[in-house]
Amino acid sequence: MMPRVFIFGNTSFSRASIPAILADFEQLPTVDESALTLELRQAYKNNLEAYRLFVAEKDVPLRQIRDLTGVDPKQLYLLLQRVLVKAEDGRIQGLRGLIPFKHIKEYERCVAVKATSVLFTKNASGAMAQLLKKFPSLETWSRKNVRLRNKPLRPGEIREVKKSVRSLHTDFLKKCKYLGVQNDEYPFNQDLLGFRSFQALVKQITLEQKGSHRKADDQPASVEAQPDMEFERWPVGNVPFKLVQFDGHKIDVRLTLVVNDPFGMQTVIEIARIWILVVKDVSTRCVLGYYIAYGVEYNKDDVAEAIQAAIVPHRRMKLTIPGLEIKEGGGFPNEVMPELEYHRLSWFHYDTAKSHIAQDSLDRLADVLGCWTMSGRLGIADDRAIIERFFGLFEEFFHQIPGTTGSKPSDPVRRLGDVGTDHSRLVTVEELEQLVEVVIGNTNGDASSALGGRTPLEAMMYQTSKPEFMLQTLPVSRRHQLFLLKEATIKVVRGAKTAPHINFEGVKYTSDLLVRRHELVGKTLRIYFIARDIRTIHAFFEDGSELGILVASRQWRKTPHSLRLRKEILRNIRLGFLRVGPGDDPVEAYVRNKRKAATESKRAGNSIAKVRAGIAAANSAAAFGDSPFGPVAPPETALSDEQASRSVPKKKTKPGELVVPVPLTLKKTLLF
Repeated sequence: MMPRVFIFGNTSFSRASIPAILADFEQLPTVDESALTLELRQAYKNNLEAYRLFVAEKDVPLRQIRDLTGVDPKQLYLLLQRVLVKAEDGRIQGLRGLIPFKHIKEYERCVAVKATSVLFTKNASGAMAQLLKKFPSLETWSRKNVRLRNKPLRPGEIREVKKSVRSLHTDFLKKCKYLGVQNDEYPFNQDLLGFRSFQALVKQITLEQKGSHRKADDQPASVEAQPDMEFERWPVGNVPFKLVQFDGHKIDVRLTLVVNDPFGMQTVIEIARIWILVVKDVSTRCVLGYYIAYGVEYNKDDVAEAIQAAIVPHRRMKLTIPGLEIKEGGGFPNEVMPELEYHRLSWFHYDTAKSHIAQDSLDRLADVLGCWTMSGRLGIADDRAIIERFFGLFEEFFHQIPGTTGSKPSDPVRRLGDVGTDHSRLVTVEELEQLVEVVIGNTNGDASSALGGRTPLEAMMYQTSKPEFMLQTLPVSRRHQLFLLKEATIKVVRGAKTAPHINFEGVKYTSDLLVRRHELVGKTLRIYFIARDIRTIHAFFEDGSELGILVASRQWRKTPHSLRLRKEILRNIRLGFLRVGPGDDPVEAYVRNKRKAATESKRAGNSIAKVRAGIAAANSAAAFGDSPFGPVAPPETALSDEQASRSVPKKKTKPGELVVPVPLTLKKTLLF
């Protein structure tokens, strides 16, 4: 709305010329009458009624207004002026100007300022404002120099940065002399030459100009809330699983990876730092789950893995470091309390990192888990104080380990923990995984002052045992559908001259069911996959009905590998950096190639670490019988119609191998 300016001249003013908007009380700033005393409340009501009759009921005579409200006709014009006076918030005073004895403008000094003396009481209230009003150019000079004081240097500019208030005050006095201020006038007739008043002026101008230069302060200007900014009312995490916070943090320690060469000997290589992604419950302070991302950066697929880890049953890691174990009373919620397995989340709180705010990921989080998502304000870490504090405590442990990088380059622990090129003293990836498991498990078993001396797991047990707590677990039919947290990919069934199949990320996929259904050629399918292992994908028809599991071609189904890894392998093949024969395992060939480069490149070491982590995760899932897609049958047919007619043999499988179920065929229909 454009601002309105009201000008009333003495010769032409009349009650009829008062704009109608001044009689619209809904548009005027209002008053909370309950905050006034009984006497002020009655006086305010009289002023309000007199003002209403004066501007709205223009046919009512002024004498009648006086008889009804007790307000003199001369005061009516004063009330109108008080309503129109500009307030500190930039609006007019409105109905606030009708409050009796309310100051509607700043104090304005009229008398001259006397010189300071031991014989007279010092009284210089409003002296600085009086001086600036007398010399407007002095206020302009002050604002310009305060702004320059907080302004960053331009390229090639040489000047004093962040000039001290004392030095600025000296220049202020010189400007006063130049403008003709005499020695017996303020500020020269004061003991401190008006320094304290000038100091307050600089502070006031700085606050008014705050945010003009984003480099002027240590924190961005967006951190400070603007007066007219209204933030949404965030939910309160007063019960378990109602509000969880999520974030990722780079682990502050140098890492190594032990690689076995073809001769049975081990090679130690250093890799780049990796990330840990954590989901933490606000009510109980429990860490619900975590995920370690081995890339230099993490993406939305890693975020989905962390969310899935907070929901599915936690499988305790096998610890091989002597003396390392999770203490009694520690662990993870759905491990200690199996009834909390697959418990849904109500509110998911995250920051504004790019991988967190991918809209398709947030939409699927709401659709699959029935979870509301909430983004924290940019630059305000206190909005996620619980997860940020956890990472602070998490850092304290790793800052004690040899090879720590500290929280920043200038951190003293970086120098104290430096081991140079002696990689034998660095933590290996296998050791780090076990340390993270134990540290987080013990954190859930440590007493917290925020919980009255109880541990997070004790708080979880207590709050979930209350009769009013409602257990909200995912339906059994949806527990194996957490892969739907990923984005669907639309693919067309190919196979005009070959067996029906689809092409996904440079590899052909098929199944025993698909190769027999030639009528599906040319149809579109919705494909879902688990990014950490894309040997199998889940296919659905466009109407949402399920087709089943599709398995990669023979050479790509041997070793577990992620989507990111396959893209990297295919890229190296296209560029000629990697050669793979028809019967070779591309993942094994890639690892052999990276093992040579890992002695000079940390990123190559990270690539090998990701392959190792994928194999370990697949083996662990197979050992516990866990699979996001359920049992998977590799098509013995590959892409041959001839072999498609053969039956699938049964055989025992080892951990990490794909399970071969017997296809279900309808032989007879029974009527009841």
